[in-house]
Amino acid sequence: MTLPADVTLILCSRERPDLLRDALASVATATPGAVDVLVVDSGSTTDATGRVAGDAGVRCVRTNVSGLSIARNVGLRASDREVVVFTDDDCLATAGWIDALVRHFDAPDVGVVTGRMLDHTKVGSDEPYRHKARFTDVADGLDAGHGALMAFRRAPLLELGGFDEVLGAGRKLAGAEDLDAFCRMIDAGWRVVHEPASVVHHVYTRVGENYRHLLHGYGLGMGALANKWSRIDNAIGRVMLSVVLSRQLRKAVRALPRRRARARAELAMATGIVRGFRLASRLRLDGKLFTDPQRPEPILLPGRAEREAGGDLPGAASTAVTASEKGQLDAS
Repeated sequence: MTLPADVTLILCSRERPDLLRDALASVATATPGAVDVLVVDSGSTTDATGRVAGDAGVRCVRTNVSGLSIARNVGLRASDREVVVFTDDDCLATAGWIDALVRHFDAPDVGVVTGRMLDHTKVGSDEPYRHKARFTDVADGLDAGHGALMAFRRAPLLELGGFDEVLGAGRKLAGAEDLDAFCRMIDAGWRVVHEPASVVHHVYTRVGENYRHLLHGYGLGMGALANKWSRIDNAIGRVMLSVVLSRQLRKAVRALPRRRARARAELAMATGIVRGFRLASRLRLDGKLFTDPQRPEPILLPGRAEREAGGDLPGAASTAVTASEKGQLDAS
C-alpha cells in the first residue's frame, strides 16, 4: 500500500515568491504531514524563493540556471521516496488531493497518475468534466494530463532519464516535457491513470501578448515532441503531429468569429508546432531524449534548508543541471 510517507511533493519555482508562498500555504493545509515537501528554485536571481521555503519549513534546493525540466530532474534526484508528485507554484492544493493520486500506485503496473487542474474562476461551477481515465498507447500521452498535477514512480522515471531537459519552460522548445514523460513511461510498459478527484486550482493566467507567447512556446515543444517520436517510431510520430496540429487549427477557427485575440493565440500555437518540428530535426537523440548541443558540466547549488541542516542531497552528484544560460536552445 502506498502511503503519504512514500511521497515527495516537488514544487519548482522561479522569481515568484508570492505565488509560491500561497501555494505552500495550501499544501500545508491540504497535504498529509508525512509527505516530504521539496521546493526547487529554478535559477532565481534573489534568495526570495529559498526564504519562502524556509519560512514554510520545507526543504529547498536550487540550480544556477532556469529550465523547468532541469529543475524537475533536480527534485527527482533529491528525493529518496517511491513516488514523486509535481505541481506548480501558481496552483493551490485542495483537500484529499494526495490520497486520491497515490492510491492508484497500489496497482503494480501504474507508473503515472495525473490529476485535474481547475481554473480558479470556475471553482464551484457545475461545468461537466470529461476525461479519459486510462492511457495505454504511446500517443495517448498527449491527452494524459499536464505538469500542474502529476505523480510518477520515481525509480522508472529515473531509469528513463527523467524529463527531457531540452523541452519545457525556460528553453526555446518551451513545452511538452510533461507529455513527453507520459509517452516514454507508456512506451516502457507502464500504465497512466487520470484521477479527477485530485484537484488543484490554477490562480495565475496570462493574458494578451503574454498568453500568445506562452501558447507559441507550448507549440514549439509539441512540435519537437512529434519530431522526436517520428524518429523513434514514424507511425507514432505521424499520429502525434496530425493530432496536435489539426486540434490547434480547429481551436483557432472556432475562436475566430467572436474572440480574435484568442484565435491569434491558438494560431500562434499551431505555427509553433510546425516550427518546433523543424527545429527539433537539427537535434540528435540519445535514446529517447534530445541531446543538448551545448550542454555544460552539471552543477547543483544547495538551497537554504540544506545549508542550515549541513546535509548533502541524495543523488546530488548525478543531478543534471546546466551551468550556463548560454546555448543554442536556451530561451531568448
